[in-house]
Amino acid sequence: MIFFFADISIAQQKKLPVKKHNSSKDTLLTLFRTPPDSAKSRVYWFWIYNRVTKEGITRDLEQFKAKGISGVNLICNGGYAGKEPLPGVTFLGPEWRALFRHAVSEAKRLHIEIGFNLAGGWTMMGPSVTKDNAMKKVVSAQVKVSGPTKFSAALPQPEIVEGYYHDIMVQAFKVPEGNEGIDPKNIIDLTAKLNTSGHFDWDVPAGNWVILRTGYTLTGHPWSKWKAYPEGDTFKGGEGYEIDYLSRAALDDYFSHLGNTVLAEAKKAGGHLDYLWSDSWECGKLTWTQDFANQFKKFRGYDLKAYMPALAGFNVVNADVSTRFRDDFDRTIQDCIAENYYGHFEELCHKHGLKVGNEAGGPNDIPPQDVLKNFGHCDILAGEFWVNGNRNAPGGYNKNRRERLNLKQTATAAHMYGKRQAEAEAFTEQEKDGTHWSLGPGDLKPYANDAFCEGINRFMLHAATCQPPSDGKPGYEYCAGQHFTPNITWWEQSPAFFSYLSRCQYMLQQGNFVGDVCFYLGERPPLLAPPKYTIADLGPGYDCDYSNPEVLLTRMSVKNNRIVLPDGMSYKLLVLQNCVSPSAQIANEVGSYQSLSVSSTPSTAMSLPVIRKLKALIMAGATVVGAPPDMSAELKGYPESDVLVKKIAAEIWGDLDGKTHTERHLGKGRIIWGKSAKDILTADGVAPDFSFAGQVEDPDLFDYIHRKNGNTEIYFVVNRTDQHQQRDFTFRVAGKQPEIWDALTGKSVAAKSYHQVNGCTTLPLTMDKFGSYFVVFRKPIAADANGSAERNFPTLTELGKLEGSWTAAFDPAWGGPIKTTFPELISWTARPEEGIKYYSGAATYTKTFDLKSTPKSGRLFLDLGDVKDVAEVSVNGKKLGILWCAPWRVDITGAVKPTGNLLEVKVVNLWANRVVHDLSLPVNKRLTKTHEVFRFDMLNANTPLLESGLIGPVKVYQGRD
Repeated sequence: MIFFFADISIAQQKKLPVKKHNSSKDTLLTLFRTPPDSAKSRVYWFWIYNRVTKEGITRDLEQFKAKGISGVNLICNGGYAGKEPLPGVTFLGPEWRALFRHAVSEAKRLHIEIGFNLAGGWTMMGPSVTKDNAMKKVVSAQVKVSGPTKFSAALPQPEIVEGYYHDIMVQAFKVPEGNEGIDPKNIIDLTAKLNTSGHFDWDVPAGNWVILRTGYTLTGHPWSKWKAYPEGDTFKGGEGYEIDYLSRAALDDYFSHLGNTVLAEAKKAGGHLDYLWSDSWECGKLTWTQDFANQFKKFRGYDLKAYMPALAGFNVVNADVSTRFRDDFDRTIQDCIAENYYGHFEELCHKHGLKVGNEAGGPNDIPPQDVLKNFGHCDILAGEFWVNGNRNAPGGYNKNRRERLNLKQTATAAHMYGKRQAEAEAFTEQEKDGTHWSLGPGDLKPYANDAFCEGINRFMLHAATCQPPSDGKPGYEYCAGQHFTPNITWWEQSPAFFSYLSRCQYMLQQGNFVGDVCFYLGERPPLLAPPKYTIADLGPGYDCDYSNPEVLLTRMSVKNNRIVLPDGMSYKLLVLQNCVSPSAQIANEVGSYQSLSVSSTPSTAMSLPVIRKLKALIMAGATVVGAPPDMSAELKGYPESDVLVKKIAAEIWGDLDGKTHTERHLGKGRIIWGKSAKDILTADGVAPDFSFAGQVEDPDLFDYIHRKNGNTEIYFVVNRTDQHQQRDFTFRVAGKQPEIWDALTGKSVAAKSYHQVNGCTTLPLTMDKFGSYFVVFRKPIAADANGSAERNFPTLTELGKLEGSWTAAFDPAWGGPIKTTFPELISWTARPEEGIKYYSGAATYTKTFDLKSTPKSGRLFLDLGDVKDVAEVSVNGKKLGILWCAPWRVDITGAVKPTGNLLEVKVVNLWANRVVHDLSLPVNKRLTKTHEVFRFDMLNANTPLLESGLIGPVKVYQGRD
């Protein structure tokens, strides 16, 4: 295998293996170096317009397997990057079925996992979906009449979308006066008096009355009905409605059309699908399905009929009762989505021997959802993160949490429901001047590191478009994301990048996540978890999860004064946050991203089942933190439920006031009100799990995540800056030897510089730009043992800079010179020659050099300075590895001689520069074969060029302990 090197750890090649380890018995280290398929990334595999061939299918699958991608998620759609659709085979037609069977057969031959997104787009939609099975909403219209009189006329027609409308009910009630609420007992059901044509007859009693006609129609949301490209993102013949996600019957009908078809074709191919998938649905709020009234009664325990005027803006009983009903209405939407869609999809997949995977939490424009509950019905849980805004971003990458909002949510759902893997659609991008072939692996690394620290431990790479090889390069692409295909310039070097991801994913799949606090999100819709951020109440260096009511009620118990879940997760504190975040900024970010209103004010409502469970947890030994509720969170049992909630709250909180009296013991546990989680942990002797000098002032300099597997503690630590950093880091572990594992190289070393104090271990780490390490604690040492060395990384001393000119050879097939000279190292884009300035692909630099001095000890290193974007280094014909990120350094000790050294550096940049230039040329003059015009102007003739080539300076260093 080829090892590629990064950071100062490369300078430890002599010491990299952990001393006295027998790797054949050291399973953790062995699989870290060569991860299993379960730790390798999957990839979205787009069949755009179903324009694929058997040759392209085989090429892709063989190349994915060879380069370190273990599975494909097949998605057929028309989300195209160009101006006009391309011709393809008919979806589900005979040719398509043959190609699909070929893909399944090839996946079986190559032992590569294959899933299928059950749609002709992102989500469950298409021509088989009737209006009755499409997304629907409640609509109403009203008329005011004064009696006594005879009313005989057509009632006002509520909104009708696409000619589809059905009545639900007609109700009459006296016009409320002032702030007076409607008494449900006085609401008259007059539905039977409305005929099919909308005519209504009623003898109106004395008084002023409202006649309210309530019905349902289609939602009319732009994404509730897909159109063919370029109006929408499916192919011709794939147009159609999104299904009704509240209805089991709608899903059954859809599955009978598409699900059964693809399963039958997979069986004919002699293979099988590993899972069915439902991608992110971003089509707004739906509020009705044909049996919604029955669903409401099942989930909420009472009849909704008398409270329906509240949906039209009236107060039923009073404003408080109406608010509770509307919350109950939204909770029912949440429960129907979780159980009738995600839960039933799970049932259907498992019935056919398949796993089920979903992006079950957005990422945006969703109805109220209990996203954690949705994920409880998934075998493969997935969020997504984007890399928009990278170009010219301060610090080298866009740190905006908006690009990774649902990652912590996905990870916490995995922890709550006992799922070992939390997946993310990775590196999606869609923006002007930067979407296609514009980011190299080094650009992507900080986003990957962030996702790992959020809790994601497997990537679904976004994306790869399957293309006929005859299309040429770079080819015709999907409209978003990166392009992880054999057509990219750095494909042959890609195993270096994929191996880094796989090693990280393997380690982060081990054991359980370690968090000190579980925040309870409460019962107010929507139930969403925020991204990872520095929580003021908790402070940096502690981590957390989030719980919904279902987990609290059905999965939480207490053991040794810790809140525990059946799968091994445990927490020191349960904090009653009752909202997405008390930070107005976070609540607004999450809410606006999801097109929902999310309050930053904690709710004072709690249902009877929840408060009873809280009391039981405290009695069993739990520490619960937060203010008491003052009302029931639901309308069921009102007003008696409010009295009971207050009664149990008094039993729990007693005489606590949250100010002068803040802590109370109850049973084996305690309730605390008025203290921060951080203060409680500190008082209990729980130090931060991870800390570094300067953390309080700037907690975002570094990040971490901690997992525990039996007696092994695994920390992943990342440098979130584009600067070289040296810092002491403290971990809440003692009595175990710290080891430093490098996911770039697969190497590990036992730390020689560390000290133990107060149950913690501190050790220095040297990290380059966006660098990362695993710090692993697993072998027992004495409680007073300390490392004797001053540092864990050798010191590098510059021996010389490679001055003078370089020879470079480009590929003339892509417009470059066969041979040219660089008097000094500069970006290709700074050269005047068109064939260099706009070149995309590989060029090989050569130079001869002598060592100015030959050290008698230590290791020798060649540092390339800066490279855009990937490099392969050879010295005197000896290949030394692939470099794709800082610090661009290789060990040359065994390859160099005192004089006459031949250095060869093969540098590969990205496609963007050549494509951008070609867009300014007539089509017949272009070297690239791709879109003539790019959708959304994502690349154009004026897109700024990207620095390319060997930038330098190139230096030789000596490394010494």
